[in-house]
Amino acid sequence: LEFNSAGQISRTKGRRLLLLNDRVVCVTVTGRPSETDVGNNNQMERLSLKWSAHVSEVEVVEGTSTGTLARLTSANTLTNPKKTSLGKTNSTANSTSNSVDKQMAENLAQDMGDLMHDFDVVSRINSMIGTLKCSYPGLTSDSMAGIMDQIQKSIRQKDDEMSWLDKSCLQLVVKRKDKAEPLTFQMRSPAVKQDWVVELRLARLALDPNNSPGWDILEHTKSITGRLPLYVKHLSCYHSETKNTEIVNGTSYTLLVPTPTRTLRPVTYVWANATDGISSHIKIYSVQVNQQIALKDLGTTVLSSCCARSIVYVPGTSGGVAQSNSDNPLRTDLVWIATDDRRILLYAASDPEKGFEVGRIVLPVDPSCQIYHCGKVFVGLVNGSVSVFRRDHTVNWDLNNPQNIVLGSDPITCLIPISGALYASTGRKILMLDAWSNSVVRSFTANLEENPASTFQGSMA
Repeated sequence: LEFNSAGQISRTKGRRLLLLNDRVVCVTVTGRPSETDVGNNNQMERLSLKWSAHVSEVEVVEGTSTGTLARLTSANTLTNPKKTSLGKTNSTANSTSNSVDKQMAENLAQDMGDLMHDFDVVSRINSMIGTLKCSYPGLTSDSMAGIMDQIQKSIRQKDDEMSWLDKSCLQLVVKRKDKAEPLTFQMRSPAVKQDWVVELRLARLALDPNNSPGWDILEHTKSITGRLPLYVKHLSCYHSETKNTEIVNGTSYTLLVPTPTRTLRPVTYVWANATDGISSHIKIYSVQVNQQIALKDLGTTVLSSCCARSIVYVPGTSGGVAQSNSDNPLRTDLVWIATDDRRILLYAASDPEKGFEVGRIVLPVDPSCQIYHCGKVFVGLVNGSVSVFRRDHTVNWDLNNPQNIVLGSDPITCLIPISGALYASTGRKILMLDAWSNSVVRSFTANLEENPASTFQGSMA
């Protein structure tokens, strides 16, 4: 897409972006039906090179409205001024598909402009109805309010269509010698654009010198079971001048956050617990995905008199949509923090930077681990029992009446969820619990290493 100084689409060109291991290549597809044999359906496409650049010279522009339909709606007319200098060669700008894409964008912008104009006119008419001296059938404030509601619904529908089209726009900045050239491409859909951006980011990471060992594969390895991890970067979570600290646990989750245009945007949050053995500093980040994955610091929750032993995200009843329900906070998305002073602190998962505590649980002994599984929260205790918390008939969490399951006398060291059940370890015993009935299904005993022939002994409970 090419834009003029007013942000209007001045011309469209057919292009194809090819992402290689280390280069981005832009080509045109030639070989129109009139130039090929109509009877031969196996005609190969002919690609003509327009430009190429190293992946390190291509950056994706995120979070900007330049060149999108939002700019078109602010323009008074939709004309075709002189063309910009993004492309130096001729292209199939007058082809049918390109004209359709351009016309669709212009029609959406024009329809939105017309709806906003009509809404303004009807609003003024509605404000003037009260000054009429006589009454007229059909000309009432209620009828005008109904028309305004219909226009508002049409505006929201057009806004969704424009948002979908805008999210399909891929905006790149290509560094060439001493200047950077902006380019805008209209992809087939937002999903196609996102996949392309992810692949570009992975290609940049793979070429980073820090990831050079990732290319080495042992000769005797016949197959690769999974993708090798790529190093992105590191950052300091918390630094103490007098004590050594380490990150021992944390959690992450994704919520759908409403935007000003009433659409839902997925936002991923990360909670990391840095402790010095006496207190905990829980850092909260939001994940930003541009050229690389970056963590934006949202704030810190300090537990000065205790350490967090476990942090788990517990989803609410809104289906992943972020909400702040002050009347029923125990129905919303929560983060449960188990501490070493016999407590579990419950924080609101939405707007985590506010550090809003919605409740707390006092346990009989210290907690050691916890998981959310099958709509319940299982908390392992140091006395060898598991406390199970569930929702009551009001769909709020019942924090005062957990079910207690005694599994042994040693601390519960680990809880692992599986389909419909979970594994719990206490001492040398590994037990399987039914997640719905909270009963012990089977148990295993781990033997000492001196007897390698029989590592585990199993028994049905």
